[in-house]
Amino acid sequence: MTFKKDLIIGLSKKNKRIPSKYHYDLQGSKYFEKITKQKEYYPTRKEKEILKKISKEIPKLFNGKLSYVELGSGAIDKIKLLINKDVKYYVPLDISLDYVRKSVKKLKKQYPKIKIKPKKIDYSKQFKIPNLKETTKVYFFLGSSIGNFYNKEEINFLKKLRKSISKNNYLFIGVDLIKNKTTLDKAYNDKKGYTAKFSLNLINIINRTQKTNLNIKDFYYHGFYNTKLKCIQGFLVSKINQNFKIGNKRFFLKKSERILVEISNKFTIQSFKRLASNTGWTTERVWLDNQKYYSLFLLK
Repeated sequence: MTFKKDLIIGLSKKNKRIPSKYHYDLQGSKYFEKITKQKEYYPTRKEKEILKKISKEIPKLFNGKLSYVELGSGAIDKIKLLINKDVKYYVPLDISLDYVRKSVKKLKKQYPKIKIKPKKIDYSKQFKIPNLKETTKVYFFLGSSIGNFYNKEEINFLKKLRKSISKNNYLFIGVDLIKNKTTLDKAYNDKKGYTAKFSLNLINIINRTQKTNLNIKDFYYHGFYNTKLKCIQGFLVSKINQNFKIGNKRFFLKKSERILVEISNKFTIQSFKRLASNTGWTTERVWLDNQKYYSLFLLK
């Protein structure tokens, strides 16, 4: 489905929404990298803590030559923590290929012997992996991206991924855990405002791709942890009554009307184990950071 179709479908709903995957143009990717470095945003820091912890275990977990395939690779700074002499291929898959290519240049200098094959994909759809001969494929879906799906779409995603990945291969998946509301609210409302800029940049993307003339100053960002739904919800809120066209369809926004543009579902260890099991996966191992804020699952 194209961005235009997704916009028309999402904005036609009573409770308007836009899939969060469309945030990641080059500027959006840069904003997100800034977010991950903020003190309040613990997921990246906690995930790296776990990855450093397991880096010495990788040779014991897998035998022979390895291929790393990372879904939603972005700045590719996490995978470097797990690279060793057994890694033959690295395949970063991302919706923003321009951003990945810039990141890959640095990695190639550091690890000239590894064959790096970046590829643009929308991983919410069925996709094919390049042929990686004579290696064990280890897949990575980090950053708690599994939480970014709407309306239980993560179930379909994990089922599709199960079909795409051979049962002899493995999947590391980062899963953010339910915790106190204050910590979660702060994580998605950083003091420097990068989360707000990241979400508001979606207006620029719509203007550029759909030839609209929305004013970014006519919106503000509002994000919070919804304790009932167990997820972060991020909204763009209209400051005024306004209307605009996408294709041949006109949309109307009332003052204070919200568009859901970001979602980050949170899990318990047991709830994610159930999700994995119900979608055809077996949980091999689970690692936690020292504060038990975040988890890394190894599925097969």
